[in-house]
Amino acid sequence: MIIMMKAQKAVLSLFQKEAIIENAKEFLENFSDDKYRPLNVGTPLKHSMYNIIKHKGRTYLIYNTLFNSMMTLSDSEFEQYQNIHFEDLSLVEHFTDNGFIVSECVDEYHHYASYKKILNGMYSSGSHYTIVLTSKCNARCVYCYEEGVEQKDMSPAAAERIAELMCRSEKPVDITWFGGEPLLKTDIIDMITAKLNENGKAFTSGIITNGSLINENIVRNKFKEWCVEWVQITLDGMNEEYARMKCYIDRETDMFSRVISNIELIVKNDTEVSIRLNMDSVNSDECVKAAEYIREKFPDRDNISVYPAFLTGSVNNFENENKRIRYSELVYKYYSPGRNILSDIPKLNSCYFQQHGAFVIDTDGSILCCERDVGRHKTKIMSVYDTDSFDTLEKPEKLFPETRAQCKKCVYYPKCLGGCIAAYGCGYKYDACFMEKYKLEFILNKIMGLDSEE
Repeated sequence: MIIMMKAQKAVLSLFQKEAIIENAKEFLENFSDDKYRPLNVGTPLKHSMYNIIKHKGRTYLIYNTLFNSMMTLSDSEFEQYQNIHFEDLSLVEHFTDNGFIVSECVDEYHHYASYKKILNGMYSSGSHYTIVLTSKCNARCVYCYEEGVEQKDMSPAAAERIAELMCRSEKPVDITWFGGEPLLKTDIIDMITAKLNENGKAFTSGIITNGSLINENIVRNKFKEWCVEWVQITLDGMNEEYARMKCYIDRETDMFSRVISNIELIVKNDTEVSIRLNMDSVNSDECVKAAEYIREKFPDRDNISVYPAFLTGSVNNFENENKRIRYSELVYKYYSPGRNILSDIPKLNSCYFQQHGAFVIDTDGSILCCERDVGRHKTKIMSVYDTDSFDTLEKPEKLFPETRAQCKKCVYYPKCLGGCIAAYGCGYKYDACFMEKYKLEFILNKIMGLDSEE
């Protein structure tokens, strides 16, 4: 046996105690192992439902997604674990101390839900605002979930009100500029950021864009004024496939080459740029080629990352889970996900939808919970004209759907939290898992020297 990563015993003890709410604060304040109370001898035990198991030959690896513990076992040690029948009693302590085996009476999902609730209250500090500058776009992506939404721009009056409320906030402010294509409305970004800067309000921002409207002035000058720390650009394949997926209104310009040139501008400016490969069953091979192309074009740049994302708004969605794993692995071979996912604390929110202090502000000033609700307002809380303070905004629990039963028991749940709520709300019939699942598969397979097809 080799213990590669140990569970935090203080956190583990939260899941052993029935009175988790009453005792949680003490443990979370200290996070010290001397607070740990081991299971009693003779306690009926069961396997944690959050154990991922990999094996190659006679070596087994177990990783627990809830407690971030990991160990390797010989085949005889694994057999004892599997049967919960131990010849070597010291093994029992290793398994229980690291959360691989828990008391039979423990409902791990219930305790995890309580744990999330506690930490959400303790660590909700800054505020994040996704500001929809326009629902207009210079592309017509075949998978766009804003199709059918009325196209309009944010008014100067709404922008002025948003900036005013941000300046009043006592919390740190983080902004994502969103659309449509947000760079169609740089004047509104100028208006909001100018007011924030004039009032000495500290803020950071990032842009989600198709990248076609970026230019040298924006990168060298505006990024500083807008306090831009990162840019996300979608690149859904190479050349012809990219053009087919994006369907730009301007059919005469080689948009793929333009976007690549603009990525180079951003990279040379030392701004973080993330390339999102929106992937379905038709363009998947082209997305892998794009990842290879970016790696070859920017081989020594550490401020560029490339990652896959499986589409839920396409008619050609991936139905085969093994293919999802395989194609994510092909991309990760060029841009490996960081191993910090193995040690991150279990997720507290699936996405900004459920995060306290994270809101979407639509073009008309409506305050929403989810960016996929732009123009539809199913998750509308109120308008910017209905509040005098962003700091008092809260998301009603009734807007959050119940976690699917199959997700609660899924081994990836502590890292994924059930996938995309919005996709399920729109009737998406397949699993809309987040990419943490595929990152874990890749990393654990790599540790064990496995191919995803093994």
